[in-house]
Amino acid sequence: MQSSSSSSQPRKPAFIRISRATVNRRGKIIFQDLDFEMQPGENWAIVASSGIEKTAFLETLLGRTNLIKGSITREFARTYQQTQSENGQINSFRDLIAYVSQDYGFTNKSNVQEFYYQQRFNSMDAEDTHSVEEYLRQQPGNRPGDWDIERVLDTLELNALRHESLIKLSNGETRRLALAVGLLRNPKLFLMDRPMTGLDVETRVRFGDWLQRICDSGIHIIMTTTPHEIPECIHRIGWIKEGRLELPQNKETILLAEKNKGYAPMHALRKLLHPYPIPPYGHLAEFRKVSINHGGKAILDQLDWKIKPGERWLLKGHNGAGKSTLVSLLVGENPQAYANDMYLFDRKRGTGESIWDVKRPTGFVSPELSRFFPRNQTCWKVVLSGLFDTMGLFKGLSAEQEQMAENWMKALSIYHLKDLRIQQVGLEEQRFCLLARAMIKKPALLVLDEAAQGMDDAQRLNFKNTIEEICAHAPIGLVYVSHYPDDVPNAVDHQLVLEKGKCTYKGKRINT
Repeated sequence: MQSSSSSSQPRKPAFIRISRATVNRRGKIIFQDLDFEMQPGENWAIVASSGIEKTAFLETLLGRTNLIKGSITREFARTYQQTQSENGQINSFRDLIAYVSQDYGFTNKSNVQEFYYQQRFNSMDAEDTHSVEEYLRQQPGNRPGDWDIERVLDTLELNALRHESLIKLSNGETRRLALAVGLLRNPKLFLMDRPMTGLDVETRVRFGDWLQRICDSGIHIIMTTTPHEIPECIHRIGWIKEGRLELPQNKETILLAEKNKGYAPMHALRKLLHPYPIPPYGHLAEFRKVSINHGGKAILDQLDWKIKPGERWLLKGHNGAGKSTLVSLLVGENPQAYANDMYLFDRKRGTGESIWDVKRPTGFVSPELSRFFPRNQTCWKVVLSGLFDTMGLFKGLSAEQEQMAENWMKALSIYHLKDLRIQQVGLEEQRFCLLARAMIKKPALLVLDEAAQGMDDAQRLNFKNTIEEICAHAPIGLVYVSHYPDDVPNAVDHQLVLEKGKCTYKGKRINT
């Protein structure tokens, strides 16, 4: 095992050090005898089997967890804090840290932190939302330094979006904006929790260049990620295993260990899928020259597309290509559907159907969906809310309905999360809760919008195998959105590719 400092040399002050720490997070011991030492000039990637462990490690550095035993020293902030205190200024080591989490949220002009899920598709709501540039300019607490708004916009390739409303950004574009907000702080230490989540293939390639520029400017980086996505400019790797941090010789050691993990048996899932109702529709969806515009900008341009029962489609495209808008049409959330010639489940939109007529045959999972449930909603209630297509459970239940929820949670190995709030569990566990919520009503169409986003390699493979099992044993239609080819189930045999709102390929899946 490597050592982050040589025992034969005098121990020099570390940039940051954790020593023999026992860490409690939200009432649970998550690390024991945790040691970590980062020297000036180093940049680290932290990998772990659990997303919760990754987030908790960064939160520990931020002082957001409870240190029961051991110590944390933040030498990088010592001089700053002494100077500020001598000048009578209130200060914290956090003044020198930027943190981009997985649970980022942006405020609108009314200072409401979270947009409701459908809001992005209503153009009138954009008037109460900052543009990218406005949002960056009103960020508080930024320190003077090399990184100003123009350099940040240029480096993170946000110039073309500087006047775009936040509410109209794609998931990947929003991720880049979150990085921009952190960079504007001119921090000494930049903590990034899975920063490549939601970035398309081309943007993930460029991410390494962005990170190199950040490192070259003197900012130290600690990022959580997967072994496959460690940028070249990151030379130190920490591997969290069983509550401790190990220093593997190389990332291949981690990849091999993850590959050899076992998975839960699928027999309970197969039992739930039989019998599965045959969809009574000629088409699950039909788009005839559909065009969607926002602020004079074409998001979708004359799109023709048909989805037949049982077809499995991959939806591809760069960040901002129009995928999220197309998904919003499929799940009945975009009001511009009524101005277009489109059909869902053999019924033209705008002919008297209710939103529930659209949602009832549709199951939907996206990485951000869990953020829009009320804070008091347990995983149990989230799963059961799928029976009513509501963002939370607000109705009484029959014994049969409760049994259905229990069966699905056990089949997906999440029953132990039953009484935890959805925001208390890891991203990978949230996704399986949302999958149970989508499948509990046995939909005719399952829409998975970057559903494996943020998971580790082993978890993504488990999710992929689960979807494979569903497709193998149910006559369900599938629309799968992903930037990762390895995540796409083998059952997917059709493909629609978007580029700037236009269809560039439609038909049999290629590059399988």
